[in-house]
Amino acid sequence: MEAILILAAQLFMMDFELFTALVGVLAVVYAGTAKFIQNKLIDRSKIKGIQEESKKLNEDMKKAKERNDKAAIDKIMKKQMEFLPKMNTMMFAQFKPMIFVLAIFFAFTWMIGQIDPTVSDDITIQLLDDGYGCDDVAEDGVYSGCLEPENSGKWIANVKAYRNGGEVGHNSTFFAYAQEIDDSYLENAVGEPIVVNTDKKNYVSGETVKIYASANDVSMVEAKFDNATAFRVDLPLTIPILNVSRIYQPYWFFILISLISNLGIGFVLGKLQKK
Repeated sequence: MEAILILAAQLFMMDFELFTALVGVLAVVYAGTAKFIQNKLIDRSKIKGIQEESKKLNEDMKKAKERNDKAAIDKIMKKQMEFLPKMNTMMFAQFKPMIFVLAIFFAFTWMIGQIDPTVSDDITIQLLDDGYGCDDVAEDGVYSGCLEPENSGKWIANVKAYRNGGEVGHNSTFFAYAQEIDDSYLENAVGEPIVVNTDKKNYVSGETVKIYASANDVSMVEAKFDNATAFRVDLPLTIPILNVSRIYQPYWFFILISLISNLGIGFVLGKLQKK
């Protein structure tokens, strides 16, 4: 498995468009697999019968209350209590396939992360608070580091803070190097607050980037610099409500395509079942 992933990474590292297409294909395969598992593990006719029985009991209860027929109400309530195990069985039957579907989903997204060509050239440095090099004052809670970029364009610095070996939070910032940019996208901060910034937002070729991160009571801080090769897909249409016209992460693109594929497969199967 590992050898296959390494080979795939080498193949797709050369072609971002091919990687994007692969993510789309995997999303369609995942949607089809998920639908197949659901259809195999869920007895649709049995569930439909239970739903119809539940609906009839609710309608009978409503009519009995309108007539103020206490005897009928008591009788229907008894039937509803006897009916509860069937409802629980139906709910579990619908939930059981989700265990397999989620397992497959995480397997697919893990594989995508392993062969993502946009992270293969990332640069990771440890930020220090020792008063040496790029750090101005020792042990003041401000961790610092320096980078001398090679590629022009937008760079994203993702900073993670650790305590006792475990991550406690991360945040990010961006800067432009030797090129003007109009893209200000950043991932949202997660976990404990970390203030991240660089000494400038725009650098000319040959300048050194200084990055600073303020964090409290942490044992290690590291910054991973995205080497101007971030995943980005422009959508043909803006997604309503969310007002999203560009996807920045491969897993979000995977989720979007799988949702669309799932709806499409469901529509086709529905049409076929009616024939």
